[in-house]
Amino acid sequence: ICLPASCSVWLSEAQTEFKRVAEENVTLPCHHRLGLLEQGSLDIEWLLHISETVQKAVITYSGGRVYDDLNEEQKGRVSFTSNFLAGDASLQIISLQSSDAGKYICKVKNAGQYEWARITLKVVEKPSKPKCWLEGELLEGKELSLQCRSASGTAPISYRWQRLSEEDERAEQLPPGSRVNISNPGQVLLKNLTQMSTGLYQCVATNEAGQESCVLQVTVQ
Repeated sequence: ICLPASCSVWLSEAQTEFKRVAEENVTLPCHHRLGLLEQGSLDIEWLLHISETVQKAVITYSGGRVYDDLNEEQKGRVSFTSNFLAGDASLQIISLQSSDAGKYICKVKNAGQYEWARITLKVVEKPSKPKCWLEGELLEGKELSLQCRSASGTAPISYRWQRLSEEDERAEQLPPGSRVNISNPGQVLLKNLTQMSTGLYQCVATNEAGQESCVLQVTVQ
């Protein structure tokens, strides 16, 4: 059944997409006009489509009761944000996790009439604090490799090495002769080490959600 009002709701929200950073909160909108049709027969259901064949219920209202503990992963983190009986059945999810991402469908039913809202939620995760380590010998004239990698985070993650001023830890350029590995930007090669190579080196891992960094102390003997 598709009434003009419900069709317009479906079309206007069919392409809605939200992108949020993990650990933030989000409100997914769902507005309807069915609350006044027939008291006691209003049904609201939010579903999360994880794939073409897998879906799970997020929160429902049926028989005068709200059910918000339908799956373990979102238990305690989902709720209706407003007066869903009066027409605002928007869904709030707090402390977002990467597993919350997917296609959400809000289905409202009353007295044989239906309204739908479809929303895609993308959850991006900033890089985890990267691990920094050294490979090579800390001796004059030798080569040293600075390595950096974040274990998790939404791709793509970019890496940038810089030297820190020992006075105020202000970012400086890498010493002459250093070379970034083009195929692995988390690796920098310091060639022909000298006493001038001694210092603090910082790797900054960045993606669209934020950044994290780690610091190495290089002391050339």
